[in-house]
Parts: sequence; C-alpha cells; structure tokens
Amino acid sequence: MKFVYPDIDKVFDTEKKSVNEIVIENPQLLYSLLLDIKGQIKGDEGRSVLSNNGKILPMSKFAELLYDYFPFELNNRFIVTKATLALEKSILEGSQYSDFLELLNNIEKFLSESTLSFNCDINFSNITLSSLIKACGMYFVEDYDSLCEKIIDYIELVSEFDKNKLFITYNLRNIISDEETSRFIDTILIHKYHLIMIESSAHKLLPKESRYIVDETLCEIC
Repeated sequence: MKFVYPDIDKVFDTEKKSVNEIVIENPQLLYSLLLDIKGQIKGDEGRSVLSNNGKILPMSKFAELLYDYFPFELNNRFIVTKATLALEKSILEGSQYSDFLELLNNIEKFLSESTLSFNCDINFSNITLSSLIKACGMYFVEDYDSLCEKIIDYIELVSEFDKNKLFITYNLRNIISDEETSRFIDTILIHKYHLIMIESSAHKLLPKESRYIVDETLCEIC
C-alpha cells in the first residue's frame, strides 16, 4: 500500500523491506495529519490518500489509527462481530453442522419440557446458531507480556477476520523500549503487514526503520 499527504513531499510505501516511521516535529502539521486520518477513517472527506496497485482505497475500510494504549483493547465490537460471523460460517459449511442440528434439537426439547408445568403454550422461535454464539459471550483472551504482542495479535485478527489494512500507530515509541520496537518491526515485516509509525519526536534509529523527518520549520529530512 502507498500513503501520501499533500503537505509532505514523500510517498510512503509499506511493501518495502523496512517499516516507515514519520517523525513530525511541527505541532500544527502533526495535528492536521492525524485529524485528517482520523476523519477519513470515520468516513469524512480528507486530503491524505491511500492506494494499492494504483487503486484509491477508502480509509474508512482500509486503515486503522492506533493511539489508545491504556489499555489497548482486542475486544472491540467490530472485530468480535467479524469473528462471530466467521465462526458461524465455519460451522454451517463444515463437518460440525450435523452436531449443531443435534444440539439445537436438544436445546429446543429441553426448553419445551421445562415449560410443561405452565398453563399456556410456549414456543421458542429465535434459537439460531448466531444467537447461541452471541449468548455464549465470545471474546478474545488478553493475556500478554507486552503491548506490542497485543498489537500484533490485533493486526492478525483484523487481517484474518476482516481484510488487510494499513495500521498507523501514533507515538508508540514513547512507551516501548528500542528492543521491543525492534521485535515488533521484525514481526510486521515477516508477516508483510502494512504499517506506518507516526512519532512526534525522534528516538534511536533501528536497522529496519525507514525514517522521514519533518522538523519544526517544515524542512523535510530523509
């Protein structure tokens, strides 16, 4: 994927052998860029452009801005819903479908027998695979030793249950060590995920980072 912003004279390509890091030391430019990205993800018009193989991609569908790390949540409604739909499809189209029909029959039988003491007729019309999965409260286990491990798993979940997206982190390096950042970048590159790291100040340059700086005077340094 390629990302451009008209106030920065560079095309950021996420399919290279390094991860793009944009250091923006000018507060106004930084704010404008982040506001533009966030707005487009929400569905607003904007100035930045995301593309893949020459085709413009709507950022509302193909980009995520990661900045809320306290805590960083895997279990947002969007990805849980996507995983629920994937599980439902897997059961309906797989070898477990007959087991589901047997389970459904047993549940309906159990509920019907449980109402025999009532002086009325009761039926149950909304027992479906989808309603059963939702009733079970499916969620992703969040047991991690580091923030980057959780972010990697989130990117993997989105890529598996939704689509390949551009993930943009903001000031992640302020709260993780250089060693953890290096491992994070290695994992991103191994799995060929699309990532851009936006930072407000420069940290130690790591071997697999491709850094581009816009300083306070808007001078651009590669």
